[in-house]
Amino acid sequence: MHTHTPTPLRPWRDPVFLAILALGAFLIFKGLGDRPLWQDEAETANLARNVLTSGIPLVTDGVNIVSQEERREFDTDMIWRWSPWMQIYMSAAGQLIDSTSTFWARFFFALTGLACIAGTYLLILRRFGDLAWARLSAALLTCSVPFLLFARQGRYYSAGGLIMLMIFWGFLGDWKHRAKPMLAIGLGLGLLFHANYLLLLSLAPPMLLAALTLYRKQFAWTRMALVVAYSCVLIVPGIFLYRLGRQSTLFNVMLIPENVMLYFSDWVMFMVPLPLLAALAWRWKGYFAGRGGPSDPKERFCLFMVLLMIGSFVILALFPQRFHRYIVHFYPACAILLAWAGLALWRFSKPSAVLFLVLVGLTNWLNLLPMERLKIVNRPWQNDLRMLTSVNIPLKLHLTEIFCGYPDVNQPLIDFFTANAKPGQTILAEYADMVLQFHTPFRVIGGLQGPIPDTEKPDWVSMRRDVRVNRDGFLFAPREFITTKLDLARDYERIELPNPDETFGNRADPYFHYFVPAGPPQSALVVYKRKESARAQ
Repeated sequence: MHTHTPTPLRPWRDPVFLAILALGAFLIFKGLGDRPLWQDEAETANLARNVLTSGIPLVTDGVNIVSQEERREFDTDMIWRWSPWMQIYMSAAGQLIDSTSTFWARFFFALTGLACIAGTYLLILRRFGDLAWARLSAALLTCSVPFLLFARQGRYYSAGGLIMLMIFWGFLGDWKHRAKPMLAIGLGLGLLFHANYLLLLSLAPPMLLAALTLYRKQFAWTRMALVVAYSCVLIVPGIFLYRLGRQSTLFNVMLIPENVMLYFSDWVMFMVPLPLLAALAWRWKGYFAGRGGPSDPKERFCLFMVLLMIGSFVILALFPQRFHRYIVHFYPACAILLAWAGLALWRFSKPSAVLFLVLVGLTNWLNLLPMERLKIVNRPWQNDLRMLTSVNIPLKLHLTEIFCGYPDVNQPLIDFFTANAKPGQTILAEYADMVLQFHTPFRVIGGLQGPIPDTEKPDWVSMRRDVRVNRDGFLFAPREFITTKLDLARDYERIELPNPDETFGNRADPYFHYFVPAGPPQSALVVYKRKESARAQ
């Protein structure tokens, strides 16, 4: 699998690469702290803030509880054990500079996203010696707006992509004889587990199968055993630390067919267009018929990545919760694949190659128009025409947001409670409880933190338009508590804020991210203030 070809150009002397890196830095870091953290980011940031005081991710700072799984995430020791800790410590590293800053809570994740662009370039340049392919791969990743959205989030997403590139670097090297490539694979697999163990569980089996079918002659079982041993040094302690057995009940076999189709839909809508996949399937029909894969090392690696992604989607489909974030680490691989396809097309028809690269680099037309013609577009009902689920120029939308700003739904709530709530008061939030915990100094209960005691008398109530249910299909505890234990009409003053009640805020998922405010009609945000007469009771 050793494919190294010496190249005379040093990366840091390549003006094209430096220009791509500068553009990537601008698109990732411009306005990074403008919008508040959204719910999942705030969960990580709250745990990270506790790390700054205790050294470990405790779920409480003595006032608030961090939970979105009805307190399944921890035991009586109050240590977070639901998900891996890498992202928590990455957030804590940024918060060492400013523990109240949205920018610094996201900083190291954004830096890792920029490193993905550099890593994509370096992987192709060092392992294949193809400067044009390296530049084009990095450029296409830089122009991928879904990738940019996730790179700007304070979560593990971009770290997963960088680790994936690290594994590829080792895999394409002479790992049978050299220690560094072998260690890179083992270390990468271990780190991927600590980024999000779903990524590792969905990656390792298809990677092994694809390697056996495409690189069988270069395979070395003894060295592979050493790779597994090295990775287990990192993985095994995490299995006990994160209590993975608790989540074994999350499997749901009945959802597998639907999830496979939805992951495939995500793949073609945002990552690799359907016409290209169809062309590749025809080109590689000999491999699928059992006659061996392509002989060219570059094309063989592209086939390897496609097989890896398909296999990962099938494994991820076993888990009932399907999210686009579970496949974000494949964006660098998709950029490499698109760049290779563009260069392959260039050899046959330069105008066609230019058109193809413009379409996949600057528009989503090739992704969505064929899907719409086939009537298989997956588009949530609340989407509008200025989102990534509709035919657009995504970079234009991204630039509009970072230059013009966006009225994030969480900001007016933060501003309102900061201005009106008093120290020591309690806010009951149906949603965005993690956000208010991070951005305000108050006690915040609700969300999916679990049952609320009957004796609780919140000073403020933040109700939301969406009625939410937990994994079992039951109402979130706040809505049940509000409707059965509180008399809002008698004990609370209704306050309507002049801001629309959007669902999530700055969520990166391309199905839900708004770049431009939607027009009316919009339901207004509503909060309730406990009356003085009710406090006296």
